[in-house]
Amino acid sequence: MSVKRYVDFVVGVPLVQLLGLLSRRSVPTGEIKKVLIIKLAAVGDTVLLNHALSNFRKVHSDIELHWLVSPINQTIARLCADVDRFFVWPGGVATLPALVNTLRRERYDVVFDLEQWSRGTALLSYFSGAPVRIGFDTPGQHRAALFTDSYLKKFDQHEIDDFYAVLSQSGTLPRDHALSLKIPSESSAALEAAGLSRFVGSKKLKVLIHPGCGADGLPREWPLPSYGVLAHWLLKNKNAELVLTSGPEETAKAAQLNRLLSGAALNMGGRLSWTDLIALVSKVDLVISGNTGIMHIAAALSKKQVALHGPTNPLLWGPLNSKAVIVASSCPKCPCLKLGFEYHAADQSCMAFIDVETVKQAVSTALGDSQTKL
Repeated sequence: MSVKRYVDFVVGVPLVQLLGLLSRRSVPTGEIKKVLIIKLAAVGDTVLLNHALSNFRKVHSDIELHWLVSPINQTIARLCADVDRFFVWPGGVATLPALVNTLRRERYDVVFDLEQWSRGTALLSYFSGAPVRIGFDTPGQHRAALFTDSYLKKFDQHEIDDFYAVLSQSGTLPRDHALSLKIPSESSAALEAAGLSRFVGSKKLKVLIHPGCGADGLPREWPLPSYGVLAHWLLKNKNAELVLTSGPEETAKAAQLNRLLSGAALNMGGRLSWTDLIALVSKVDLVISGNTGIMHIAAALSKKQVALHGPTNPLLWGPLNSKAVIVASSCPKCPCLKLGFEYHAADQSCMAFIDVETVKQAVSTALGDSQTKL
């Protein structure tokens, strides 16, 4: 358990329980005029929530809607045109008093806390002063005592349906899984500035490989040697142009993969912003990745994709995309995640159960040429 999660549990649980005993549970019935959404992470969750909020807006078109985000997800969240105002919390105890004062001044009628295990965000919803506070009652996480209404977190449906369920606590909400994502208007210029004009204009099969899964996502990553074998096959058998991407904390992985390819790929690891990355995904023919933010971006842009799953359950977190081909690890202990971080192995051993030949077949299936010789 990380230090952040440890402190959140050890300090947050007793504080939530104590304040819950003092909290008034009556729910006012007045008109709802201003609503706050709390969702601080992560990119994939934010893509899903963006769509759910669009449907929320169809029902509540006259409500002023605000969103509390973090530096992690603010760029993706701002692509949601249905939010009137954003507040960015950089994190840290020292900034909490100012944040709480800001939220209290807004006089929200309802706060929706869309985090699923954090006691900190439940406390923020309480200290906002909103008379109606709605969030997840996640088994074992002891966070629901400060909500005036809660939704019992389920583990047999997709996460977007959980978001819909919480938002529906204030009234019936239309639901669908037809994701969409706004492509930044300056995308063409950004890609040209990044030196991607030749790649984007190529007539060859354009494949984006994203080998990393974030700072804490090592157990969700397919081993680089396996990516290397697959990439060589794409170059030789599919006559593909390859581009490698990563977050800033994963540049070494993208660089190492390109060394395995003798520099045959265009390495953009750590060089693109989220808006640039969205623009790039919109131009490629195929995206290959583990379960991470770019997987949901590709799904929202309806791109052909191969999504590799090990500890993560596709039922809960898979790509909502008819063009996606999911490859699940045969590890006997997988999937193992419910909250998103309780891995049964800290290394890539779960993902190592996925063999290259299976992924080759998945690529061919995604491209619609499954009869191609592997």
